[in-house]
Amino acid sequence: GTAEPAAPPVVSDALVAPAGTAATWRSTFRVEREQVVLLDQRRLPDELVEVVCVSGAEVAQAFRESVVRGAPLLGQLAACGLALTAERSILSSPFARRAILFGTANALRNAAPTAAPVRNAMDRMLARLVAVGDVAADGASVAAALREEADAIVGEATGAHARLAAHGAMLFASDPGTAAVETLRILTIGSTGELAGGQVGTALAIVRAICDDGRDVQVLVAETRPWLAGARLVAWELAQAGIGCTLVGDGAASGMLARGEVNAVLVGAESIAGNGDIAGDPGCYGLAVVAGRHAIPFVVAAPLAAVDHQAADGEALAADPRPAFELLSFAGRRIAPEGTAALNPSVDIVPASLVSAIVTEAGTFREIGRASCRERV
Repeated sequence: GTAEPAAPPVVSDALVAPAGTAATWRSTFRVEREQVVLLDQRRLPDELVEVVCVSGAEVAQAFRESVVRGAPLLGQLAACGLALTAERSILSSPFARRAILFGTANALRNAAPTAAPVRNAMDRMLARLVAVGDVAADGASVAAALREEADAIVGEATGAHARLAAHGAMLFASDPGTAAVETLRILTIGSTGELAGGQVGTALAIVRAICDDGRDVQVLVAETRPWLAGARLVAWELAQAGIGCTLVGDGAASGMLARGEVNAVLVGAESIAGNGDIAGDPGCYGLAVVAGRHAIPFVVAAPLAAVDHQAADGEALAADPRPAFELLSFAGRRIAPEGTAALNPSVDIVPASLVSAIVTEAGTFREIGRASCRERV
């Protein structure tokens, strides 16, 4: 059949407020007592607009509408959303509250089906719910426990990403193929900075750590269709950090690898299977193949929260397609002829054999395809 483009639904105008100018930007999100405030990534780089969510259901809606993107960030926000729902369910009967919380956790999982950090965060939050007494505990105790757990998930992520960045900088400083290069040319695809990570980021945090070490880095940013995350978000974040970059078309990136214009490819991951296969941004597979062909490192930066403990290999990783309108229209304007069908994969599955290293907060793991990722991380 045909897929008609349409602009995504907008969170209620009552929940949207201006966030100031780029100079006032502080954080991708902030948690308050009865709400979580998100920086609307759809409006960048032209406008800083915040979206306020007061429940887990509204956080799930923000996921579906792409108000925020980035698997590590979504895991933290899912935990905060469930804590908000617990706060709003204090006066509900124990069994009704339990049903609300489990239902909300399921909605959050379904709103970001490819993001392992969301599933892991929901498993952890519901385990805390059971541990605190589930239906035996009063509503206030449940709300306090889930807020504490959500705060812990956010805090741990911040520390984990900082350690990941340090390990990544060490990798590029010690690897024979990148250590002696005068100007390190890193190609990245997908949003992997603070906008995708919360407070620190993953792959882009490694770039910042390398720059902080005093190395000269040329960042080649793939535009990342169909949302142009590279052009709109990554280039903007790098500019905010005072790091120069060069935007390249997604289709031109492989040729740059073939011509020796890139020293390393550095990407994030939505999820990691037990054998080290990864689910990454569309385009990652092609870059991994070409990088391997030309002996260029293909490095994945992802926290341990991205490990999918239910997936033995890449075939088991979630890869639900994204809505067709993302390809057929942009900023609410149709860019394809009416009636055009569209196929919009959400991720590429990259086999472990094409991955040079996975950088996590626990260290850097090489030869991923030769051992179980569960055993190594």
